[in-house]
Amino acid sequence: MPWRQRLPRTARLLSGAQFKAVFSARRSCGNELFRVHYIPSDQARLGMAVSRRVSKRAVDRNRIRRQIRETFRLRRDRLAPMDYVVVARSAARDADRRVLREKLEQLWQRFSDNP
Repeated sequence: MPWRQRLPRTARLLSGAQFKAVFSARRSCGNELFRVHYIPSDQARLGMAVSRRVSKRAVDRNRIRRQIRETFRLRRDRLAPMDYVVVARSAARDADRRVLREKLEQLWQRFSDNP
């Protein structure tokens, strides 16, 4: 069952210092719904930033986070070993699940070892 598969703790950015390191590198790419900041690392790890500016409603922010987490989990083994922080833009609030996944897959494709 896919909902039982979790993203391990070792695959997540956990501390503010880790996020700060990624943001201070100033390396990023994006599209109309998301921006991905990244730095080289020993493995692919994910951090997310979905602020209240994106949506006042927690349910919308959590829906966006679920899609980010799931697309990363499915692609993690094919991604270049980097620390990634995905920042959602306010346009993501109005996008449905299919569009969110499509835009995230476009971004992950840029970092794939074997597309």
